[in-house]
Amino acid sequence: MREVDKSGCLALVVCSALPGLHAWSGCDTVSALASQGKIKALKLVQANDLYLQAFTDLGSSWNVPTDVFNSIQAFTCQLYARNTKIVGANSLRYHMFCAKKGQIESGQLPPCEDSLMQHTLRANYQAAIWRRSLENLPDVPAPSAGHGWELDDGGSLKIRWMAGLPAPDVVLNLISCTCRRTCRPSDCSCILNGLKCTVVCKLQGCSNMVQDDAIVAQDANDSDGDSDD
Repeated sequence: MREVDKSGCLALVVCSALPGLHAWSGCDTVSALASQGKIKALKLVQANDLYLQAFTDLGSSWNVPTDVFNSIQAFTCQLYARNTKIVGANSLRYHMFCAKKGQIESGQLPPCEDSLMQHTLRANYQAAIWRRSLENLPDVPAPSAGHGWELDDGGSLKIRWMAGLPAPDVVLNLISCTCRRTCRPSDCSCILNGLKCTVVCKLQGCSNMVQDDAIVAQDANDSDGDSDD
């Protein structure tokens, strides 16, 4: 790749990576990673042939090859910790969290591997459309067909932030919000994280409250037992 650099054509190679990098670092259809700007990402890509090739390949097909995602995962780690040797997003999250003794905002941590994959799928989908912009009637799959989006109950398209659970149930049961009057999507930490409010939340009985089917069933049985014959 650096032979291209010596011939003075590195700029052309970088240009071929720009559609993938622009989509991945944030555009109209793909969100950006918190506090990670495009200039920082571009400089990192220009300095590393592996990252340059990964973003050149992003969007070349409708799927994200494993080697491309692995390179982008290592790239993400260096975005958040420039001199790190860690190449796994989950591992870097853990080490950064421990280094700060838990005193770190979630936006300062890299996305977990699951979320990063969904983000990369969305960027790949958008870059693939751009790369086919000169084709006559390109065959474009539905964004909800494994490309980082999904359909809600009403059939509307929404972002698929993760393929799995954000945390084990035993951890999710400890998460709580401090809403006083109502739980709104704009400021309720539970709703913002796609979670239901629980009994440890400050406000009880909100519209986002989790419904324990076992308790509801037990209450119904108790009511039946107390009724007059």
